[in-house]
Amino acid sequence: MILFLAKGVFAQGEWNNWYFGNKAGLNFQPNPPSVLLNSGLNYQGGIAVVSDSSGQLLFYSNGFRIYNRNHTLMLNADGLAGIMGPFLQTVYAAPFIDDANKYYVFTITTNPTTGEFGLFYSVVDMTLDNGLGGVVAGQKNIHAPGGDIVRFVIKGIRHENKRDFWLLTQEYLSSNINRYLAFLVDQNGIHPPVISNSSVPRSLAYGNSQFAISQSGTKLIGQYGSQILENCNFNAATGVVTPLFTFSFPELALFELTMCFSWSGNKLYVSQCKSEYPSYSYFLYQLDASLTDSAAFAASLVKISRCNYFGVLAMGKDSKIYITERSENGSIHNKDSLSIIHNPELPGSSCNFEENAISLQGRECRDGLPHFLQRYFAYINHAGYCQGIPVTFEPNTWPPPDSLWWNFGDPTSGTANFSNDSTPEHIFSSAGTFTVQMIVRHIDMRYDTATVNITIEPQPSPNLGPDRTVCENQTVILDAGFNPQWSYLWSTGAKTSSIAVSNSGTYGVTVTSPNGCTGSDTVVLSILPGSTPLPKQIRHN
Repeated sequence: MILFLAKGVFAQGEWNNWYFGNKAGLNFQPNPPSVLLNSGLNYQGGIAVVSDSSGQLLFYSNGFRIYNRNHTLMLNADGLAGIMGPFLQTVYAAPFIDDANKYYVFTITTNPTTGEFGLFYSVVDMTLDNGLGGVVAGQKNIHAPGGDIVRFVIKGIRHENKRDFWLLTQEYLSSNINRYLAFLVDQNGIHPPVISNSSVPRSLAYGNSQFAISQSGTKLIGQYGSQILENCNFNAATGVVTPLFTFSFPELALFELTMCFSWSGNKLYVSQCKSEYPSYSYFLYQLDASLTDSAAFAASLVKISRCNYFGVLAMGKDSKIYITERSENGSIHNKDSLSIIHNPELPGSSCNFEENAISLQGRECRDGLPHFLQRYFAYINHAGYCQGIPVTFEPNTWPPPDSLWWNFGDPTSGTANFSNDSTPEHIFSSAGTFTVQMIVRHIDMRYDTATVNITIEPQPSPNLGPDRTVCENQTVILDAGFNPQWSYLWSTGAKTSSIAVSNSGTYGVTVTSPNGCTGSDTVVLSILPGSTPLPKQIRHN
């Protein structure tokens, strides 16, 4: 297990670093994330960012150039086949399947001057340039087989085997057909695409487009133009996209929109810019993506906020959704902060949307945030904070684990300190702060480690003493022990820490801590009736 821990403790850093906009950046190693000010990139659209599993930055790219971890141009990394403009998903990076030192950088270009059209890729080898990496000679701007004419969108998702991955895009044909292309990438390289027809005709597929794909790899939302969303199933084993139904926003004159699933895939968020010439309106919506009926899906639309800006959406390592801020009125104006949806799994306003939540310290966010290949992760969910009461634990992992090992950080509890159950319970031996550790073995024999610090509160233990009998006309004080943070409820309805009683009966009290830990006690009080005893006779000699 020591070996497993050493391999897993640094296994969740691939999403640590974000670079975007005008030299803006975030680091997700701390929580909340810290601002990065060392970017060498100023770009309006989407960015590809790659870090290793320890969280060390390796490189980032706007589709034209690749910058190394020193924020300078990477070796042989200028002149990539990208496309200029505020396109959200036209560059994408992912690791080789069988070589930990190599990465693909995928780009889209439509360059009539050079005659280059379609999907291209370049190969980065991190062993070049003394470990700073470089594009391999002769492996720059390679045309992907079957990616001749594609729209301005590329995104990746893991194959069902959790080892290979699919690269998805849309085909832009002159005929009245739109098609989804899913390129399998495995240890043998990039394969010709699996082709699936869209239900949206070519005549309605104008302007920009993008994808939203759930982390489970089963749900896909395709966007056409600025108004139509196509809700689809995606088969991560075969690469087939199956359209289910389309959804159109009721407002007309839409200018653009962006989308993002919540971590579970049960909620879809849409940021929308509506043109109301000469001004613009901006809205943030939520839809229930767990619904497969088109009418129910449409009816689930909830307006979260009318904003002062248009935002591009992306999910962070912390499962929150981050939103850029850019207004269109008059001229494009990019703001120096990001908004956040703090609880994207919750319905409606409960999602806790916060505008201007994190300052970028003067850097502009612009119109693109990084998108990452679905990753391995391991987190711990728990319920309960009370000493003497079972605390329940549940793993939040991807992919589903092969096996688990728990250490509750409570050695005084003996053998109960360890468990191999999938959803264990543990009764902590004392109050205090404990470090709970979960080691996950994935189905491909990779290991991850997650820890969480949990503070166990003392269990309130009111003691009303033994049952007692007293004489009539005597008042008895029942005291549950005073604590200013606790609340009290007596069987009489009183809510003080002590009460005065003078009648026979059973009296009980329940004491509750701020986190809901409770303790109770009862006492039986008996009152003997009668007056003062008669005087004894005096005997005289």
